[in-house]
Order: sequence, then C-alpha cells, then structure tokens
Amino acid sequence: MIKKRSLIRIGQFLLISLLFVILIACSRPEPFAESSVGFASDEGDAPASGAAFAPEEPPFEREVNFAEDSVADQSGQIPQERLIIRTANIDVVVANTEDSLAELAEMAEAMGGWVVNSNVFSVGTADRGSITMRIPAERFDEALSLIKDGAIEVNSESTSGQDVTEEFVDLSARLGNLEATADRVRNFLDETKNVEEALAVNAELSRLEEQIEVIKGRMQFLSQSAAFSTITVSLTPDELNQPIEVGGWRPQGIARDAIEALIEALQGIASFLIWLVIFFLPIVLIIGLPVYFIGRRVRRWWRQRRVQEVQE
Repeated sequence: MIKKRSLIRIGQFLLISLLFVILIACSRPEPFAESSVGFASDEGDAPASGAAFAPEEPPFEREVNFAEDSVADQSGQIPQERLIIRTANIDVVVANTEDSLAELAEMAEAMGGWVVNSNVFSVGTADRGSITMRIPAERFDEALSLIKDGAIEVNSESTSGQDVTEEFVDLSARLGNLEATADRVRNFLDETKNVEEALAVNAELSRLEEQIEVIKGRMQFLSQSAAFSTITVSLTPDELNQPIEVGGWRPQGIARDAIEALIEALQGIASFLIWLVIFFLPIVLIIGLPVYFIGRRVRRWWRQRRVQEVQE
C-alpha cells in the first residue's frame, strides 16, 4: 500500500514538472524575431513592431532649429555692437595751463576727435582752464591715460556710461513703420478725386515725413554720441596748488594741525565713553551691587548690635 502511494506521488511530480517545462518553452520569444525586424529596417519599410525604434531626427530638434532661425532673424535688426555713450570729467594739476590746453587739443585731433570748447580764466596771478573734447569711443581709455600721465596730480576723476541700444532699436522699428505708412499715403495721391482730398493726403504725408525726420535726427545723435565719447578736463596750475606761505609761516598748516588735534581729542573722549559703557559699567554692576547690599546688611547688623549693648 505504501509503495503504491509513493509511485502515485512520483508520477504526479513528474507530470507537474513536464507541464512546467512545456510552459517555459512556449513563453520564450522566437529566435528569428530580432533578425526579422532588423531586416525590415534594412529594407527601409516600417518595422512591424514600430514602437521599438525612434525616428532618425527627433521632432524636438526641428522645433529648436526653427526657434534659432527666428532669433537670428530678430537679432539681425539689432546692432551688433551696443551703443553706449561714455563721458568723463577729470580735474588735474598741470605746470602751465595754456601749454596743457594746446597739448590736449593736439591729442584730440591726433586721435581723430575734436575740441568742443576751451576756456581760460584768471585766478589771482594764475590762469585756470577747462577743455571739452570728443574722442573716438575705442580710444576713450587711452585718452584718459594720456591726460593723467601728462598731469602733475589728479585731483578727481569720474566716468559714466549710458546704454542707448534699446532706444535705438525702438526708434528703428518706429522709423520702419512710419516709412511704410508714408509710402501707402503717397499711393493715395493717385486715387484722389478732388483738390480737398489731395490737400488732406499731403497734410498727412507732411506730418509723417516730419516724424520720420525727427526720428532720423535722434538716431543720428545717438550713433554719433556713442561713436565719440566726451571728456571734460579741468586744469589747475601748480602754483595755485601750493600752500600759502607768508614769511615762512603757513596758516593753513597750523589750522590743519589744530583741526587734527581737535579730532584726536574728540576721538579720545569718545573712546573713553565707549570703554566706560561697555567695559567698566558691567564690572561695576556685577561687583558693586553685591558689595553695596552686603555693606548695607553689615551696617544694619552693626547698628542693631550697638542698640542691644546700650540697652543691656
């Protein structure tokens, strides 16, 4: 009986194993499926499965290229170089005002610029001066270096820049629109039927042409201002820069010493107050308060003791 049951279990086990092997064999992919798909792709036909392969050129790349073309078209309307109007003001000390003015004028002409104005005015027995020059923008820094190299001392210097690129581009767009409108208005002249219509069209055309000229003038001003920087130089002769001296005595030197001594005294007082508040006051509070209360307690105890002794 036991052997029969064992044989039945063995047979069941073998049957289950056989079914398991058959299921595994049926679930495996066909070995020629990959090669058939590859063959279809070589033929140039669409593969049967279709979802396993991406197109040669992804669609998003075409969108990016289109965006780049549109940006390139828009950037074609914008000047390649930004329009920046640069100005400088510099105050220098020179040996001789007239000679320095002449040298600065020669420098401006040699760099391809020009002198806008030049002034000389007397201060006591010496002459001070000023000169305003227009220098090509690409030689702006070079001109400032030459001015400072030729001076005895530079008292002050300031430079600034104004970016007018956006305004220039906006004016260009407005100019194009106005010129297109003016062309359409000119075409209307051929369609006028009487004098009144012709006069109305001419009046509108004159208004548009006036606006066009104003915009062209502004654009020309911005272009020239960006192409040529403005430098204003104030010149002080060296003798005016020397300290006043009367018989070997220099009052401005003594006044300077007195001011320095006053500042040092005020600094000393301020430093003492800061030390007093930050350093000494916490120490007094930490040590002085306990000592005060202890001393007060001791005095009270001493008085009570004396009172007791007197009563006894």
